[in-house]
Amino acid sequence: MNINKNLILTGIFSVSMAINPFMAGAVEEKDIEELEKKLISVETQLLEPELRLDKLQQDRSKYDGASGWFQGSKKKALDSEIAKSEALANEKYSEMKSTAQQVQKMVFDVAHAFEKHGQFEKAIEYYLKVENRTDEIRNRIAACYKAKKDYQQAIKWLLEMSRTDSNLLEVVDCYKLDGSMREAVYWLFEILAPWSENSSELTALKLIEEYNYPQRPNDYPDFYKRLSDIYLTKAIKAYDGNFLQASKDYRKAVELLANDMNETPQLVSFSILERHQNDYRVALEILDRQREAAERNFEDRVRQARNDIEVAEDRLRRARHDADRDYENRVRNAEQNVKRAQDRLNELTKNTATPPEELERAKRNLENANRELQDVRRNREQIIRDYLRPYERDVRSARDDYDRLLSNRTQIIEEYIAPYKRKVAEVKNSLERIKAMHDANFNN
Repeated sequence: MNINKNLILTGIFSVSMAINPFMAGAVEEKDIEELEKKLISVETQLLEPELRLDKLQQDRSKYDGASGWFQGSKKKALDSEIAKSEALANEKYSEMKSTAQQVQKMVFDVAHAFEKHGQFEKAIEYYLKVENRTDEIRNRIAACYKAKKDYQQAIKWLLEMSRTDSNLLEVVDCYKLDGSMREAVYWLFEILAPWSENSSELTALKLIEEYNYPQRPNDYPDFYKRLSDIYLTKAIKAYDGNFLQASKDYRKAVELLANDMNETPQLVSFSILERHQNDYRVALEILDRQREAAERNFEDRVRQARNDIEVAEDRLRRARHDADRDYENRVRNAEQNVKRAQDRLNELTKNTATPPEELERAKRNLENANRELQDVRRNREQIIRDYLRPYERDVRSARDDYDRLLSNRTQIIEEYIAPYKRKVAEVKNSLERIKAMHDANFNN
């Protein structure tokens, strides 16, 4: 049995804890201390059955294998003791784990109680005792620092959380409260791009125009261009589901640029339409170039496949010569074995003191050697075929790969250019929607 007490003790805050304000108010620090003492006591009690279990398992291992063939009763007795010790250790382990969970629940409740009563420093102290730093814990710590007006520490903890748009809105608010408007706008743009149509993005879209501070033109000289692009993306995504809203977002994108550039909205709209027309032309040109590249890539693969066939065939040709030499070597070795066996038999026959059984063994050796020689001579073609088989297999595989490549030409080329075709379709889709929204707003 392998119980990791250190994992329990260093990770005792790993259980997910729900906030229960009623219980939190009733928990005191001494309650936690009492539970921690109980945890240490249970750990100490666990040590004895663990040590006994280790000793029993060591004793039991001595009867594994041949040494335990005739020790059935001893093995059964040890197995029974091991089972009892494991049950006791499991019981203590479960008790220790349960106590640890109670400690963690109380720690969290104490921290939350301190937070509710405005004692943020003490709340942070107890939240930091929770070693499994889930986003819930990080969020509570950040909230305490924010309440203390220590915005940089709040931001630090918020940025350790999952980068969701709702979490980043909290980062934005902390920067604003700290007077760091440049950073607040930076994170608003991070929320807004890419646009995915969630409620946090709608909030960010409202805030980013409200955060108009004196240094913004210097910090973000392309502010209106970036914001206009966000509205354009929003309009294109809303087009199919809500054309009226999409048309409003498009006009907003145009007006942002028009005011920034001091141009008429209609002229700006034409420039946006022209920009998307140019994007479509560029996407088509890239697709054409990549189609040519796909053809070249395919021809390169065909040449390589042909080369693989030639290499495999060349190895097969060399292997045919090697197979003949290998066969001749096997014949010579078999003949030498026959000669050695014959010489040994002659030697033993001349010696009148040779035991009959040794003489008989020498005769059998000679018979075996002759039989092996005959087998080699009789099976020349089979031996050579066996030698050549892997080389022939390589040739067939190379030819099959070549044939498969040729038969899949269209599919291979289409897979190569698929991303570029998708890009063309995407840009064309955007262009068609931009043109429709331009017409709806400025061609009436």
